Amino acid sequence: MRAWYARGQATCATVYGATYDRLRANIRELHPALDAWMVVDGYGKVLGRPQLDLRRRELCIVAVCAVDEQDRQLHAHLHGAINAGASPADVDAVLNLVAARVSVDASRRYRLLWDRVRAA
Repeated sequence: MRAWYARGQATCATVYGATYDRLRANIRELHPALDAWMVVDGYGKVLGRPQLDLRRRELCIVAVCAVDEQDRQLHAHLHGAINAGASPADVDAVLNLVAARVSVDASRRYRLLWDRVRAA
């Protein structure tokens, strides 16, 4: 459990970068058990698994969030992909791949979102 917690903290901190502390405080406000679940299960056991490096894992999450039209999560994971070492060209390639799987409006919305993330 401690190893998953430590790995989860490190993974989550990488993904969220400068907003990590605010994220943790917001989740703890919802409920401390939710914060523990997010760190241990979400980031320690799942996203922090060593079988795939975090850069590639975040790029996969970007694709899934886009196809599933999960805009808030997409926003977070566009940042997460960059924080995990993906290049802007990597993210562009993923968004190009998923463009055929989403509506024109969704694709346009994701491009505008990506432009804002890159400019930040």
